[in-house]
Amino acid sequence: MGKNNADFLGIKNPNYKTGFAIKGKRSGFYYTWMNIKQKCYNLNNRKYKNYGGRGISVCQEWFDIKNFADWALNNGWRQGLSIDRIDNDGDYCPENCSWISPSVNSKRKSTTKITDKKAGLIRERYKNGETMKNLAKEYGVVHGPIWFIINNITHVKSGQCTRRLKELRVKKTN
Repeated sequence: MGKNNADFLGIKNPNYKTGFAIKGKRSGFYYTWMNIKQKCYNLNNRKYKNYGGRGISVCQEWFDIKNFADWALNNGWRQGLSIDRIDNDGDYCPENCSWISPSVNSKRKSTTKITDKKAGLIRERYKNGETMKNLAKEYGVVHGPIWFIINNITHVKSGQCTRRLKELRVKKTN
């Protein structure tokens, strides 16, 4: 199956109407399944260059949603988890994938560029008058990660970012 063959990606796919999609919601392993195929085979997908463009593919077994669903349900899938490739250069296949929390996933991304040591330097430089914009440019990230670093909301347990943001909002309103 060639990279330009998009028949299996959507409505022409016999798996399209399997009952695994949750009507009106973009969640669950069905959407994970759709997303990994899109990233690996759809040349127009914004993430294609980092997946299919690097030669990452989906194993033939997983082109059938029922096989993917069996694997997902027997290997720890639950709502809110993300699929993770153990070998970042490997394919999406049963022996190279597992389910992890979004918090763990964000730390493992190849785009995570800021170590704890760098985060400490960023906080110090910000206290000394450096702008978030300049720090973001220097470290090659958008301003969001810099804001989280400055506010000590980096690499925390799943759910803790939401809790911390709520605490900050309450403090601001008091």
